[in-house]
Amino acid sequence: MNNYLGIDIGQSSVKVVLVNKEKEGNFFLENIGEAKLELNESSQNDSGKRWGEIGKAIKTIISDNKIKTKQVVAALPENEVISRLVRLPPLKDSEIMDALRFEAETFVPYPLEEVSLDYEIIEKDEAGRLNVFVIAARNELISAYIKLFKSLGLDLMAIESPSVAFRRMARNSVGSIERLVVLNIGEKFSDIFNVYKGNVYFSRSLPIGGESLTRAVSLGLGLDLVSAEEYKKAYGIKEEELEGKIRVATMPVFNSITDEVRKAIALFVEDSGGKTVQLLVLSGGGANMPGMAEELTRTLGVEVQISQPFVNIDVTKIQSPFNLNVEGCRFSLAVGLSLRE
Repeated sequence: MNNYLGIDIGQSSVKVVLVNKEKEGNFFLENIGEAKLELNESSQNDSGKRWGEIGKAIKTIISDNKIKTKQVVAALPENEVISRLVRLPPLKDSEIMDALRFEAETFVPYPLEEVSLDYEIIEKDEAGRLNVFVIAARNELISAYIKLFKSLGLDLMAIESPSVAFRRMARNSVGSIERLVVLNIGEKFSDIFNVYKGNVYFSRSLPIGGESLTRAVSLGLGLDLVSAEEYKKAYGIKEEELEGKIRVATMPVFNSITDEVRKAIALFVEDSGGKTVQLLVLSGGGANMPGMAEELTRTLGVEVQISQPFVNIDVTKIQSPFNLNVEGCRFSLAVGLSLRE
C-alpha cells in the first residue's frame, strides 16, 4: 500500500502529514509538520512571490522533519474549484464525458478549453439514470501545482478537490455515520461539504473565515488585529465571557456562516430523499473557537463534533510538536490527502 505525503497549502501556512498505511489496515503517523508563509498583503496577490514562498515552506518542512517520501498528494483550494451534482440519463461510459462537457457550459465560468473536468458516478438507479459529481479546475492552476512540485523534486501523484480528501478523512474518523456535513473554517474561506453514504453531493466555498471573525472583534472592541486574534482564541463567542462583547461583535459573521450551512443541510435533505443530517463535522483553524461548536448545535439543531482526524491513527510512534487532541482539526485536510489509497 502506497504511503503519500499529504500537503495542505493554505493561505498563511503549509501543513504536511505522512500516514503510514500497513497491509493489516493499521495506520500510524509517521510525520507531521507546518511552516508559516511569510507573505504580506501585497505579496499575497503576487503569484510569483506566493509560489516561491510556498516552495520554500515545503522545503523547510521536508528538511526539518527529515522526510524521505517523494510521493505527494495535494489539494486545490476549494474556492478555485467548481463542482456540481449533475443528473444524466442512461449512458455508456464512453458517452459520459461528452455529456458532462455539455452540462459544464452552464456552470463553469471559464471557456471549457481552459479547464480540466473530473467526475465520480455516485449513484445509478434501476433505470440506469446517473447522479454524477463533477469537478472543474483551471488548467493554469493545475500547471502551477505540477511546476511547483517538479521544481522541488517531488512526485505529484494526485491533485484533489478538498471535498474528496475531507470525505476520506471523515470516513476514517467517524466510521459508520452515513449522513454528515463538513464545515471547514479556514483563515479566509470556509468550505461546506455534504457527504451521503461516503459520496460528496455538494461543496461550496464561502469568502468568510477566521480572519473575518478576527476583524469583527477588532472593529467591535477597538483592538488591533493581533490582540483581536488573541481575544477571539481565548474567549470565543461564549455569552458569559467579557460580558458577551466578543459574541455581539462576531454574531453577524457567525450568522452568515450558519445561514449557508442551513442551506446546505436543506439541500442534503432534498438530495437524500428526506433523510436528516446525523452529524456536522467542524474542522479547520476556526473549529476550536470557544463556544463555536455549541452555538452551531443550538442554532442548527444538529449534533456538532470537532474533527479528530487522528482518532484511528496511532500517533505514539513519533514525538509530535503539536497537541493533536486540540490542534488535530487544523490538519484534517492534510490527513485526508495522505490517506489516499
